[in-house]
Amino acid sequence: MTLFHGDAVELLRLLPEASVDALVSDPPYGLSFNGQAWDDAAGFRESLPHIDTTAMSAPEVFEAWCTEWAAGALHALKPGAHVAAFGGARTWHRMVRGLENAGFEIRDQIAWLHTTGMPKSMDLSYAIDKHQGVQRTDRIVQTSEHDGVLGATRTVLSKGAPVTEDAARWEGWGTALRPAFEPIIIARKPFDGSIIGNVLEHGVGGINIDGGRFADDRWPTNVAFDAGQADALDVLTGTWQEGALSRKFPIFRFEHKPAARERPRAYGISHATVKPLALMRWLVTLVAPVGGVVLEPFAGSGTTVEAAAGAGFRVVAIEKNADYLPLIRSRMDQ
Repeated sequence: MTLFHGDAVELLRLLPEASVDALVSDPPYGLSFNGQAWDDAAGFRESLPHIDTTAMSAPEVFEAWCTEWAAGALHALKPGAHVAAFGGARTWHRMVRGLENAGFEIRDQIAWLHTTGMPKSMDLSYAIDKHQGVQRTDRIVQTSEHDGVLGATRTVLSKGAPVTEDAARWEGWGTALRPAFEPIIIARKPFDGSIIGNVLEHGVGGINIDGGRFADDRWPTNVAFDAGQADALDVLTGTWQEGALSRKFPIFRFEHKPAARERPRAYGISHATVKPLALMRWLVTLVAPVGGVVLEPFAGSGTTVEAAAGAGFRVVAIEKNADYLPLIRSRMDQ
């Protein structure tokens, strides 16, 4: 494994041209996750000193940033090499535009459906009471004593009864749905000539169908479930063609707060967004040739690194945040 500490926008362009077989990553989504600078327009602007972003909105800055890292990836990847990158439900289209702006062709999208996403919704009724300077004396909120991975947590045990007429009118209304899927964009670097010629010359361009088979040797699909979604599907549909319908799809465990095994800590630091190892291993196997070089420009806690290395791939990883480097090393030392 080769691990670089630095900005992916800068470092990707310095990698040897056409030296990487696939890119598999869980990059920032541009959602200002938990107030983290690495997922915010201010952080993206730091990576774009050569671009005037002063007149850009936050979504436009995110798209410009995606275009820049995608351009570096295009340089490093072999002709015909694939990209498999997670995106946010509200911002994935900006990443897609960035990939296309850089020169990639969009090949597909995998929808990963899970059951334990946490809704980030404002209680409009309570907010109206608060806006009008009224407190709910029967509202009960429990605050954690210690900061967790996502900071101190607040749990509303009882919403309390609306006080004002306006609040009563908007009781039960919020501002967001509960997230239950994440898109995974599948893109490919263009190549000259035929796919057969490219596969023979560069060793990339195809999808490893047999390597991605699951459950009785089934063809890999562009929808994947976690166990909870699979169980819910089977409850709703019963049996279909003499078996559970969920067997038609690959299933990967999802936990909002993964176990310590998949959320390592080093020097008191852990990462807030961690994907299941099995899911990342499946993605790597689908798009990278056996024993090939996998690029992860946003290594985070090192999930993709561990998944790829454990499956026999060589890995080139980049991480901007120095605090996360020990996490990656701790995974590889396990």
